[in-house]
Amino acid sequence: MRKQQARSFDVSNVTIILAAYNALNYTKACLQSIQDYTPAGYKLVLINNGSTDGTKEFFDSIPGAHVIHNKKNLGFPGGYNQGMRAASTKYMVLINNDCLVSHNWLNNMLSCALSDDKIGIVGPMSNRVPGRQRLEKEFKNMKEYYAFTADFNRPDSSKWFPVRSLSGFCFLIKGEVVEKIGYFDEAFGAGTHEDADYCLRARLAGFKLFCAGDVFIHHFSHKTFLENNMDLQEIYRYNKYLLKQKWSLYKVKGKDAKR
Repeated sequence: MRKQQARSFDVSNVTIILAAYNALNYTKACLQSIQDYTPAGYKLVLINNGSTDGTKEFFDSIPGAHVIHNKKNLGFPGGYNQGMRAASTKYMVLINNDCLVSHNWLNNMLSCALSDDKIGIVGPMSNRVPGRQRLEKEFKNMKEYYAFTADFNRPDSSKWFPVRSLSGFCFLIKGEVVEKIGYFDEAFGAGTHEDADYCLRARLAGFKLFCAGDVFIHHFSHKTFLENNMDLQEIYRYNKYLLKQKWSLYKVKGKDAKR
């Protein structure tokens, strides 16, 4: 594979958006990893979706962050829509609070996004995600994870590849995508399948979707649902039905709404 020198970007044009509904320990770990492995200068928007576990106080303690507090949980679509509306940069990164970023993560994703004007959304590789972004990899501890990504996340454009959809646990979205297709469909409530819906809308608007295969981000997966005793299976089942019904009206083939 073709190894390349890391390209440095001015990240002042990037807003990182994170929403949390409780699960404070995961949120703290996620934000610590962002602080440790992201070049300085990015904007940070934090959405507290009605948390009761100290998330409010924690968010308020972070210097320079734009914080939004909601009285109730608006779900993934509602919370992240607030963050996207608050952003004024050319690029937005939406990340779940149960993720850990690592070496070169933002630079490599930006490099992929900027390689083609038609690329609208970029996602990374990860564990516990569906489709072609999935890499079966588990770690005994975080030291092992960071050692793995020190090599895996070396810049390598030969590992980038187009996809039909991307998992919403971590999206890098160009501002022109939002300008053209708008925001997440809040009919998906607490979340799941709003990412597939958004990706399909982006593709129909003429944007390409790419996976930056030279980025691996650890995803604990569904911790907001589990920490809050939400019925994930029921939410998933209903939103899958909602997605199918929504796009059947437009006579879009079922495979286009899948990864």
